[in-house]
Amino acid sequence: MSADTSPPPNGPPPGAIAPEGLPAGRFDLFRFVVLGGFLGLWTWKLLEPSPVPEALAAELDNDWRFFLAKSLHGGAYAFLTVLVFALPVARCWHWFLVGLLALHGVATEIGQTFVPNRSGSVRDVLIDWAGVALGVLICYWARRLVGGGRKPLA
Repeated sequence: MSADTSPPPNGPPPGAIAPEGLPAGRFDLFRFVVLGGFLGLWTWKLLEPSPVPEALAAELDNDWRFFLAKSLHGGAYAFLTVLVFALPVARCWHWFLVGLLALHGVATEIGQTFVPNRSGSVRDVLIDWAGVALGVLICYWARRLVGGGRKPLA
């Protein structure tokens, strides 16, 4: 008898590691739920008339508020992109979802033009896209670091 190291047909892919006590299939579902939860929360805050609590906004001067808001824009999209690449899907779906994230940035800026006290901005879309690009680079560097430079992105 030969030792077969291939996973069962419906089992996790080779190298998939789930947290202790959590079956790999549920861990895969958990990753989708986490991405959906963060994307939903980010969309809600982007389309809210006053996303920053008044008490906090009053404490910050305009320069700091601008810097923090734009850093959050880029950082959130970088984080969402990393979550996309953590999904257990084929490479083509990673890139499709990254494209949807880029479109999400455009859609939320258009949506902000209909929200009181908010306005859409091409600059914010470019910052969102820079965040997506940063997320792709983070995943690329992480794969090269972990895989010894042998694994392609996604």
